[in-house]
Amino acid sequence: MSTFYLNKTDDRGRGGGGGMTMVEMVVVFGVIGILALATIPAFRVFQPNLELSSAARDLATDLRYAQQLAVTEQVEHGIYFSTTTNEYQIIRFGAIEEILETKELPDKVSFQEVLGFTGYRVKFNPYGAAQESGNIALINTKNSTTTVEVRPSGFVKIIK
Repeated sequence: MSTFYLNKTDDRGRGGGGGMTMVEMVVVFGVIGILALATIPAFRVFQPNLELSSAARDLATDLRYAQQLAVTEQVEHGIYFSTTTNEYQIIRFGAIEEILETKELPDKVSFQEVLGFTGYRVKFNPYGAAQESGNIALINTKNSTTTVEVRPSGFVKIIK
């Protein structure tokens, strides 16, 4: 009876590990790099809309925050909108007005219009209701708009 042994090397002298050569690795990384570079311009097309959505979400969150402060502290709180500087301030309307925080809109987003609020101010009473209802319309550099609506009950909603 004879013993038969299998040689585990292929014709090139490599083991049967199925690895890749350095040239193959460089080619794979080169293709991945080219694909990544091709997607960057596509991302820039969507960036203004992403910034608009983000700004609307941040504004709605800050409106709800001012509302929550009014309820927890039992003092009117609200937001003042500066349409010329594209920023807004979270304000405590106590015995004296106190600016708690100032926030700026992203560079590619601005206020299109602020409707329904006297003096560009949204005020929430200690029960969480808004003094007046209204809309804050945001616009980006691509002329896309998103509106944040405040209802008399204090309900804050983003309308695309």
